[in-house]
Amino acid sequence: MIKKLLVLTVVSLSVLIPCTSQNINAASEWDNAVTVYGAALESDTGLQEQTADLLGASDSDIIDYVYSEDVSQYVNQNYDNSVLMSSIRIQQTSEGSGLNINIDESLGNITMISEETYQNALLTSGITDADVTIAAAQDVTGESALAGVYKAYAAQGEEIDPEKTQNAQDELDAISDITNENSNVEGFTQVQLNKVITEVKVEIINNFNGDVSEEQIRSILDEKLAENGLEGLLSEEQIDRLVEIFNSIKDSGIFTGEEAQRLVDSSEDLLNRITSSDSFQDAKDSASELGRDIADSEEVNSFMEALRNFWDRIVEFFRGLF
Repeated sequence: MIKKLLVLTVVSLSVLIPCTSQNINAASEWDNAVTVYGAALESDTGLQEQTADLLGASDSDIIDYVYSEDVSQYVNQNYDNSVLMSSIRIQQTSEGSGLNINIDESLGNITMISEETYQNALLTSGITDADVTIAAAQDVTGESALAGVYKAYAAQGEEIDPEKTQNAQDELDAISDITNENSNVEGFTQVQLNKVITEVKVEIINNFNGDVSEEQIRSILDEKLAENGLEGLLSEEQIDRLVEIFNSIKDSGIFTGEEAQRLVDSSEDLLNRITSSDSFQDAKDSASELGRDIADSEEVNSFMEALRNFWDRIVEFFRGLF
C-alpha cells in the first residue's frame, strides 16, 4: 500500500511543482496575535480578566468579541450573547510551522470538544499554521469557539472560505454527536474517531489526489474504522453522515493542490499528537481487552518521512536548474 501511495504521490507532485512559486494561500505570520472573547464577557470585566489570563493575552493583541450574529454567520449555530463565554487567542505562524491547539481548563472545562476535534475541524477550514489557545473561566460546551477563530481572521483583514467553515462545523458537530450517541458503546472513544477522520483525509489526498468518489470515500472510511477498532460500532446513519461530510470537504477543493500538502503535513502532526496521548493508549488497552486492534499510524508516519525526503530531492533538483 505504501509503495502504491508513494508512486501516486510522485505523479501528483510532478503536476504541482510548476505552481509552487504562486502560493497565494500560504500562511504568513501575523505581527500581532488576536484575542476574541465571547460576547458575554464584554460587560463582565472580572470574567474577561480571568479569561485573558487563561489565554495568555497580551497588551499588543488585537481584541474583538464574537457575537450571536458571528456564530450564525460562521458556523450556522444560534446562541444568545449571554451564553457565549468560549474565548480564543490565535497567532498565525509561518508556513510549515503546523497547527497547535491548547485548551486551558484551569477555571472552566470545555465539556464537549477535545483539542483533537478542534484541530481536525480547523484543518478542514484551511487553517494549518497557527497557535491557538481556547479557554473559558466557567464550564462551557465550547461549540462556538470556532466562530471566534474565524472572527480573528476577519479582524486581521482575512476571510476564511465560508464553504470550508461550514464543513469544519459540520465535522465538529458530527464528532460530538457520534461521541454522545456512542457514549455507552464499549470500545468506542472520541480519540479513535478523530484518528479515523484524520487518516481518511490523508489517504484521500495521498492515494487519490483528492479525486475520489463517494463509494471510494465509504471504502476508505470502512477500512480506517476497522484499523482503529471501530468496525461495527457506528450505525449506518453515522457512517452516511461522515461520508457526506468528506464528500463536501472534497468539493471545497482542500484535498488538491498546495493547500492539500499543507493539510497533510499538519495532519501528520495531529496523528502524532493523538497516538502519543494518554487517551489513545487507554483506547488501545481497552480495544485489546475486547480482542480488537488499533494501529499506531506508523505506516502513515513512515510514508510521510519518505514523502518529505522525496520532496526535498525534487526541490533541490529544480533549484539546480536556475
